[in-house]
Amino acid sequence: MMKKSKILTTFMMMALGLFLVACGPSDEKLAEAEGARSLLLQARQAAEDTYLDITDSDNKDKLKELSDKTAEIEAIDFTKLNDKKIDAVLPTITELTDSYQSMGADMTAILKEETDVREEKAKHLERDVYFINKTGMNLSKLALYDVSRDETSDNYIGDGIYLLNGYSLMGVTLDIYADSTEWEFLITDDGGTDYVLSCSDLRELDPEGMTIVLEYDTKSQEGSAEPPTPEELEDARTEEITPEDAKAEKEDSEASKDSSEAASEDASKDKSGN
Repeated sequence: MMKKSKILTTFMMMALGLFLVACGPSDEKLAEAEGARSLLLQARQAAEDTYLDITDSDNKDKLKELSDKTAEIEAIDFTKLNDKKIDAVLPTITELTDSYQSMGADMTAILKEETDVREEKAKHLERDVYFINKTGMNLSKLALYDVSRDETSDNYIGDGIYLLNGYSLMGVTLDIYADSTEWEFLITDDGGTDYVLSCSDLRELDPEGMTIVLEYDTKSQEGSAEPPTPEELEDARTEEITPEDAKAEKEDSEASKDSSEAASEDASKDKSGN
């Protein structure tokens, strides 16, 4: 009787073991599920870290949606699922991982672009200036030539506009490379003749604003573009003008000239009796 009892106990333990195996996952499937979830969490962390490094916020809502779904996967106890149920969850884990990786790649590209912009901007210095034209000429062009980089800026005056002698040009921002060491200002008079004006280290100009006086000596054929001395600032009696003002003044002048010519033509016709 004792022997039968032992056999029955052994049988029940074996049956219980088989029942537990049937209810829980196999070691291989459990390892697969945990590995897939680990990759998902790594992909989420990488994507969220990259998002924090960029200024673009377009992916905010999508990341929130993926994070909510990932939290559900994170809460699953795989030891309580059988292989079949784990197989049903694995595609969702893979889909979420792919979404994070795809979004992470897009944001990494954005991060590179933003980093390149920041690094390029760090190479530049901006100096706000206004120019006083004391060259004795009316200028149609004023540009900065970076000798160190062999690059020339746009025409600060603007096409079709003149900076008259004795006038000032306001609202100009010089874009200066921090590693450049030599510059020149290039000017063109209203007759189309070009001149070169020397200048000192533009990096030393006050970032908050600085005056630059344009001067040219026809005898020595040398010119300069330098900040004025205190005496020059005190004695300067120039009229400030922006490029827009200069253009409007030019248009008014041309309109007045056309009107005067038309009036003269009418007077001439009256005298001739036509």
